Amino acid sequence: MKNQEQKNNSYSRKLLFKVCIVGDGGVGKTTMVKRLLTGRYIEQKITIGTDLAKYTINIGNNKIILQLWDFAGEKRFRFFLPNYSRGAKAILLCYDIARRSTFNSLKEWYKIIDQNSNPVFLLVGTKYDLADKKRVISREDAKEFQEEYDISLFYETSSKTGYNINKVFNDLTNEVIKNEEIEL
Repeated sequence: MKNQEQKNNSYSRKLLFKVCIVGDGGVGKTTMVKRLLTGRYIEQKITIGTDLAKYTINIGNNKIILQLWDFAGEKRFRFFLPNYSRGAKAILLCYDIARRSTFNSLKEWYKIIDQNSNPVFLLVGTKYDLADKKRVISREDAKEFQEEYDISLFYETSSKTGYNINKVFNDLTNEVIKNEEIEL
């Protein structure tokens, strides 16, 4: 009986995926990570440099650890991004659905990373809770960007309500597994 219990508690595989979360300052990247990790909305100050966190997802008998690199959005830190994004299996390109400038910056973020690695890209519109009152980026605009840059997945999220936060990271994990041709 004891051996069976030990078998059930062990994982057949443990995988580590580096995930970079990028976008202009104030779009809600850190708040999204905090919501994912704690299940609560916690207002954040602007990130200086990079924050690191780990999030674990169990798929079947496999333990997947997402190493989350929450990258500062200020222009003065962007020169670090090529080195920081090396080895990333996934990139979340984030913009605020209520701020046009954050959406316009996505091309620059994409180019910086695309030149240095070949990750799975996900497009994430943050602050969905503001959609009814302050939306300036339509879902159609985002879908056009997604198609133009051949981005795998697109989501709108809300760290305040938790809308789509877990789904983004679960689907991201499955997309990386598919992209890396990993059999679980």
